Amino acid sequence: MVSVVIAEKPSVAADIAKVLGINNKKDTHYESEDVIVTWAIGHLVGLKNPDDYDPKWKDWYKTIDDLPIIPSQFEYKPNSGSTKKQLTAIKKLITRKDVKEVVNACDAAREGELIFREIYEFSKTKAESSRMWLQSMTDKSILEAWNKRESSENFQDLADAARSRSEADWIIGMNGSRIANSRLKRRNEKTISLGRVQTATLAMIVDKEISILEHIPKPFWQLNGTFNAGDAVWSAKWERQGHKDDPDRPEYKKNRIVDLEEKEKIEAILSDPNTNTSTEQSERLINEKPPLNYDLTTLQKDANNLWSWSARRTLRAAQALYESYKLTTYPRTDSRHLPEDMKEEINETIQSLSKIPEYSPFVKKLQSEGLQNSEINFNNSKVSDHFAIIPTGKLPPTNLSGDEEKLFNHIVRQFLSSWYPKAVWREEKRVTTANSEHFIHRVRKLDTPGWRAIMTKKEPIPDEWNKLPSNPAATDIVNHEFSEELTKPPNRLKEAGLLRLMETAGKMIDDDEFAEAMKEKGLGTPATRADTIEKLLTREYINRAKNGSISATPYGIRLIEILRRIPVEWITSAELTGEMESNLISVQNGKMKASRYMQSVIERTTEMVEKIRSHDGTKLFEGSDNIGSCLLCDGEILPTRQSYICSNNKGRDEGCSFILWKDSSGRWFDEVTVRRLVKSKRIENLHGFFTRSGEPYTATIYLTDSGQLKFEGQAANSSDGSGDKVADCPKCDHGTIRETPSSYACDNDDCKFRGISKEMCKREISKEEAHEICTAGKSKLIEDFISRRGSPFSAFLVLDGNKISYEFPPRAAPDAKKFPVVEGIVALCPTHNTEIVETETHYTSNNKSGCKIHLLREISKREITRDEAKKLIEENTLGPFQDFKSKKTGNPFAASLYLKKNESVGYRFAKKE
Repeated sequence: MVSVVIAEKPSVAADIAKVLGINNKKDTHYESEDVIVTWAIGHLVGLKNPDDYDPKWKDWYKTIDDLPIIPSQFEYKPNSGSTKKQLTAIKKLITRKDVKEVVNACDAAREGELIFREIYEFSKTKAESSRMWLQSMTDKSILEAWNKRESSENFQDLADAARSRSEADWIIGMNGSRIANSRLKRRNEKTISLGRVQTATLAMIVDKEISILEHIPKPFWQLNGTFNAGDAVWSAKWERQGHKDDPDRPEYKKNRIVDLEEKEKIEAILSDPNTNTSTEQSERLINEKPPLNYDLTTLQKDANNLWSWSARRTLRAAQALYESYKLTTYPRTDSRHLPEDMKEEINETIQSLSKIPEYSPFVKKLQSEGLQNSEINFNNSKVSDHFAIIPTGKLPPTNLSGDEEKLFNHIVRQFLSSWYPKAVWREEKRVTTANSEHFIHRVRKLDTPGWRAIMTKKEPIPDEWNKLPSNPAATDIVNHEFSEELTKPPNRLKEAGLLRLMETAGKMIDDDEFAEAMKEKGLGTPATRADTIEKLLTREYINRAKNGSISATPYGIRLIEILRRIPVEWITSAELTGEMESNLISVQNGKMKASRYMQSVIERTTEMVEKIRSHDGTKLFEGSDNIGSCLLCDGEILPTRQSYICSNNKGRDEGCSFILWKDSSGRWFDEVTVRRLVKSKRIENLHGFFTRSGEPYTATIYLTDSGQLKFEGQAANSSDGSGDKVADCPKCDHGTIRETPSSYACDNDDCKFRGISKEMCKREISKEEAHEICTAGKSKLIEDFISRRGSPFSAFLVLDGNKISYEFPPRAAPDAKKFPVVEGIVALCPTHNTEIVETETHYTSNNKSGCKIHLLREISKREITRDEAKKLIEENTLGPFQDFKSKKTGNPFAASLYLKKNESVGYRFAKKE
């Protein structure tokens, strides 16, 4: 009997083969007499596309009436690319007659189950299947998983959930994206992508962004006083006694004075020399519980907070620690607890960590005083498919990358901290009362380090306030100061905050225990959240600034606004989408049938398709509130999909001409902001703008008498006439491309041209090159760009719709001879009147005019000189020559050269006599 083991990746297959003592390595597998270990490379098989079921479904726009597309039976096909070879090899192995068992050793999770089942079912093998459940990649864990493998039937619920997730995402994504692009996408707009998790996640970011954009700065005062009693001198901050927050007045806080009347009353008290002032001091002890071990999402949040790492960066490092180095356990977990039968293993791991010098003192303390918190850390009821991320006890090698080493050390410290006693903080508080007004000063010091000895926290430097005298009743007011400030908009999300919202289905929950209870209703899984964020970034629905803050782009805001106005509530609702994830977990736990789950997906998708298909775009904003009175006539300003226009605007340049675009100069103009602008005609230091590199900034804006939106100073998306002229705008009729500090941009705020960045791939773009791009549509060949990997490359910069793209010159074979480049024009193409110049390997067209001349400088081992190239290009013929050489044989041959109709080079041979 032969068993075939299928791992998810080659590195895992190598580890399994090593543990099982299999040393005979082939191209596609490891082989012994009775065990074969092979590997997938992610998903080798995937769901078929709609046009694989019916060719007519290839055209999105002509088959809108066929939506939703719901296959009666989902079918699979090999994924395209280099993985086909491996799939063929695996199929050949597992369908051998002597194979009696196929073992699933893919990642111990929903997706790993799906990868295996796709291959197993596609192969149509008759062999039985079993499961190795790998929680760790140590030799001991691999051998234990091999010896304890179970029948695949025991994991059928997991397989059903995996298949349901895949098919549900196909149904929602294929139908949602097709109907959205057919009915919602406008000309020149980007392709729309809808998805079960990504659209709900985007909606959360949009809601946060709108709350930031709508913020109106409100003035307030803060009051600080300086006091003394005997030798003690200290400062304290005023706080309102008996304060209650008012949800309708978010600026009203206990340490803020927002009413002038209250300020004047306090000022009078503090200025009165007869004010009765006294001080009391108290202290209390505050316990800080030790942390639980990490699940993936908490690890990603902490790495983002500590080092500004993206979720993907953290997952990449965690996966390497698990898979490549066997230093930590399986990272894609949603549990922060450990199985109750792991106690002996934990002791062994702690003992092993004592060999690392920096952890040795902490281990000795644990060994001498015993492990704390066992009843919390060990909890079978809170361990699902996987337990928490902990070290395996294996010692780290010296070749860890910086990220891997930093993350490993942090996981180890969290692990050791989880067994330590609580930390205790001592808080001292002085309350100084001037008549009825209270001034408070707090100092917090670490009293008992506990677990904070391992996970240190920077303590505030205490004031030198000295001790109070025995009778501090006679306290003097040394001075006081009111500082006038403005409220700031809410902070933008960073990935840590976004991951928290995804985990709790959009609910702002600070309580860890309540958040834990919400996990099953979260958006996506710990394993998929990083990819969801990256997809939103790639599709330009959101932006991530250099400081890590995340904002919704105008493109993303508009999509969510339209979907909600149609309305398609569930796909933009974190709560409703979270319920779908909860139901998927119910399928995985055997509490819900997969068929029931899929029926609910089909019903929701059908509803979404029907609503989007039948909606009337002209009526989306019917019944919207009036934004304000028109500046140019007696009409009202009303919102539309793209703008705010006057009710007397009849279109086609008829009626009132007032219009204000919602997406203007890198900012989405929300209704609250537009109401302010229409009412006051001017807003100072308006926040919410972004440079082309995605960094936020403020600008002062105003409306002219003719209703035009203008900027004081220089906006990032337009130079407002203040920069030097570079060229007329190639994309709008009345704009001018001007130089700004970071780009060459159109000064027409309504223009959609994104402009030309001053630096592209570490190469500065000159004003002359920007002028050429705008006037000719294409730059000359630029040869000193630097790629992300640090490699130099050459390319043309070309106008591509409303953006600038790279166009690469023809690439010669790797062994093609390279020649020195001489500046200047080689020839003029007679068909397109375009310049032909040299590169190291070609004579090629230097602008975007349809010319396709790309003539090799060496043809059949013969160098073509500049003069010969000129003759061939301008006269269409060259030769004959006797010294061409055949590539295959190296034998010389005679021929002439000519340009074909498609402007490629052809040979003409003399007629044989």
